[in-house]
Amino acid sequence: MLDNVSITKKERDCLVTLGKHRDSKFPFRLIDLSKNMEIKPPTALNLIKRLEKKNLVIREKGMIKLTNIGDQRFMGLEETHRVFETLMVKYGLGVDTACTLSENLDYLLNHEDIDRMFDIMGKPKKCPHGIDIVLSH
Repeated sequence: MLDNVSITKKERDCLVTLGKHRDSKFPFRLIDLSKNMEIKPPTALNLIKRLEKKNLVIREKGMIKLTNIGDQRFMGLEETHRVFETLMVKYGLGVDTACTLSENLDYLLNHEDIDRMFDIMGKPKKCPHGIDIVLSH
């Protein structure tokens, strides 16, 4: 199960940044990650080293890529974000507030809770931003 490796908020943000750029022509380099996350290169390197120890990213020839486990974790974060965000909007929060709240909590929620939320909401097809919700687990 992917939930068994805990990550911090910054590690979550790093995984999401790498995941959103995983289909780019070239994988991210440390400097790209640093600029994109608006953090200093030593901080980015520290994040990458921590994620490497958790087998979520690898560095090859100066490039940073998600491992298969990292890619699955990214997809899980995206699914969790969309479901939780949809739930928050359904119960009255604005889209931007729900998105921010989800960014701050999605990495803490487990698949079972998300599945339950998804079922209770009637298995919505799209999040408030119009992105498809497809649970892969």
